[in-house]
Amino acid sequence: MIDQNRVRQMSRLAMMEPEIKKDVMGICSRRKADYVVLQILKGFFAGTVCYAALLLLWLGFLWDGLNAFFADAHYEAFIGRVLLGYGIFMLAYLVICGLTAAMRYKKGGKQKHIYLKYLKHLIQTDSSDEEEDE
Repeated sequence: MIDQNRVRQMSRLAMMEPEIKKDVMGICSRRKADYVVLQILKGFFAGTVCYAALLLLWLGFLWDGLNAFFADAHYEAFIGRVLLGYGIFMLAYLVICGLTAAMRYKKGGKQKHIYLKYLKHLIQTDSSDEEEDE
């Protein structure tokens, strides 16, 4: 006889499984600190590329003013402003990357525990059904 409760449990697990495999196992396969540091490192490279692209767009927008600026040879002031802007941008961006990674890890851990709880419950009902059959 088919147990409707076990069918529901297996269906719930089957619906959760693709999401768990895709998102959660990649996140939870590492320690939290390792995952967050990896995401911050990725964010550093992505943020550097993003800042360079924004800087080039800004320089292109202000091209006429830059010709006059560079004619006066204010290179130190310009480089100082660019580096200060880069530092502030990267600090904010990396803090956001770290917080996002920590929240994603926490959410993934909760999803993993829910999945394992349902799986454990299904295994327990399976073993209790086998004991009744004997």
